[in-house]
Order: sequence, then C-alpha cells, then structure tokens
Amino acid sequence: MKQLFLGGISLCVHLYFFLAFGSLFRKILGRKKGCSWYSPLFTPVLGLFLYYGFFEILALPMTLLLVPLHVLTVVWGAALAAVGLAAVFLCGRDWVKSARNLLEVFRCQKIICILAGLLTLGQMIYVAAYDLNAADAAFYVANISTSLYTDTLGRYNPYTGLLSSVFYVRYVTAAWYLDTAAFAKVFQVHPMVLAKTINPVMWTFLADLVYYQLGYELFRGKDLLAVRKKAVAFLAAAVFFFFLAGNQEFSGFLFYRAYEGKAMLEGLVIPFLFLLFVRIYREPEDHLAWWTLFFVSLGAVCLSTSSMTVVPAAVFAGILPTALKKKKIRPLIRAFLAILPDVAVLMLYLAVKLRIVTLVAK
Repeated sequence: MKQLFLGGISLCVHLYFFLAFGSLFRKILGRKKGCSWYSPLFTPVLGLFLYYGFFEILALPMTLLLVPLHVLTVVWGAALAAVGLAAVFLCGRDWVKSARNLLEVFRCQKIICILAGLLTLGQMIYVAAYDLNAADAAFYVANISTSLYTDTLGRYNPYTGLLSSVFYVRYVTAAWYLDTAAFAKVFQVHPMVLAKTINPVMWTFLADLVYYQLGYELFRGKDLLAVRKKAVAFLAAAVFFFFLAGNQEFSGFLFYRAYEGKAMLEGLVIPFLFLLFVRIYREPEDHLAWWTLFFVSLGAVCLSTSSMTVVPAAVFAGILPTALKKKKIRPLIRAFLAILPDVAVLMLYLAVKLRIVTLVAK
C-alpha cells in the first residue's frame, strides 16, 4: 500500500509538471497570433511532449557520455523545480480561471461530465489491474531496474544483467524509462510499480483527454451542449475500439501493454497528431498548432524509437490536405521543419546500423 501511495504522488507530480510545461509555453507564445487561447485539456498534453522533449535533450547526451543516474536525477530535478516555480508565479491566474470555468461546465452539464469521468476512471482501474507477463514486460521493467540499482543510464542488458559493450540504438533514444528510474530513485518506489501500474494510468488519462478534444474538434458547432455530448460519445467509441482491438494478435497496445513506448505512440501520439492536423486544416496559420507539432515530434522520440518513421509519415499525410487546400508548398516546408527531431534520430539509427557510428557503453 505504501508503494502505491508513493507511486500516486509520483503520478500527481508528473501531471503537475505536464501542466506547468504546457502553461509556460503557452505563456511565452501568448503574444503571437493564434497562441493566446488557453485550454485546461489541451495544455497538459502539450506539456507532456514538452516535458519529454526537453528530457530527451538532457538525457541522451548524458547517456552517451556515461553519466551516472544520480547526476541526471539532480540536474533534471533542478530544471523541474525551476519550471514548477515559474509556472506558479506566471500561470497561477490562468489555472484559477480554468478551474472556475471547468466547475461551471460541471454545474451546467453534470451528467455528461460524470459519464466522461466514470469512463476514464474505469479505464484507469483496468490498466492498473491488468497484468501481462511477457518478454517485453520483463525488458522494460528490467531496463528501469538495472539503471536504478547500478546508478547508470541504460548500460546494462535488461535480460542478462551484464554490462553492454555498446548501446542498442533501437532503445537508446527512447529515454523515457530513465525519467521513470529517476522518479523511482527520488520517491523510493519499486520500478515495477511505476512501469506497470502508475505509468499506464497516467498514459490512459492523458489519452482520454486527447480523444475527447478530438471529438470536440470534429463536431465543433454553436451548440456547446450538443458538441460536448458528441465529444463524450467519440471518447466512448475510441475506448471501446481499443478494448476490442486490444489483443496481441491485432497489436492493440494502449490498454493491454501500456508499459511500452509503442503504446504511447499508438494511443497518444498519433491521435494527438490527428487533432493538430484538423486544427491546422481549419486554421493554417495557427502558430500554436505548428509549434506543438514540432514538440510532439521531439517528445515522441523520447517515448518510442519507432517515431522516427511513424511520425514523419503521419505528419506529411496529415498536412498534405492543407497544402492542397492552400495550393502552396509552405505547409509541407513547415511539416519538414517540424519532424527534424525524428529525421535526426533516423540518421543516427542508419549510421549505427551501417557501422559508421558506434555507441560505446563502457
């Protein structure tokens, strides 16, 4: 019970920093056209990608330089403290205003809010209780454990426990597990509790925020009550789809293998990209959406190496309708700039596979 309590604190801390990162970024771009609006549902998801994007910038060089985990923990902790304090002073009023607006929406539409809340709560309980014992599960838990208990950054083979001679390029850029190891170190929580209980709950909650917003955007209209009803219905449809498709034969990850980076890529990154594509198609000069597209690309690198091919393909497919609508190549140029982090990872991957570069681990 103590482990779950400490894990719950870790979950709340993560969600706070997601909100802080997203709020500060919105504040920085607030004076630009199309960036002044604030959404209590959109901001935490944006913050997630900013959080893991900046963590990738910090963790990857430290990993390749063979820096100990405790050093990364201290440096990242100092950065988070700075962001957290800055967000309180600069964004506190926005949070209070958003909380009042959400409370007003709840008072006016209690049934819709309760249904959405129960649906999300049910999923969170399910993913927390579901247990899949497989080779991939052992790999992710062991990867966090070996980093934690050896005070290193992904240098040990998770299956054998032996020190690796080189880093596996397939996993070295997906550094989110090092953030989990750092939180396990600080909060004294067992890696399995964080990896297979707390993290899946967090991913599920944020994914549901995306599904609701996607439904809201697709059915946007003047009647807000009707729009919110349709958005909840879309959320329910998305959830049931993942439950029905979520088996190992069909490779549904979100509710069955939520401890994997591919689960975040499939259940969170791609739907959020689609939300951005819809907004950009309706408003091609939405600066916040374009900047968010870049940080989704950067944050996705930290979550799954597969993003190096999936995200670029999705971005060009999603932005092409906007380019055709405007009959200009500018949206495609912006799309290419947005996926530069994934292109960089792809180039590193190819360089290692072609033996041009060797990532030495000892």
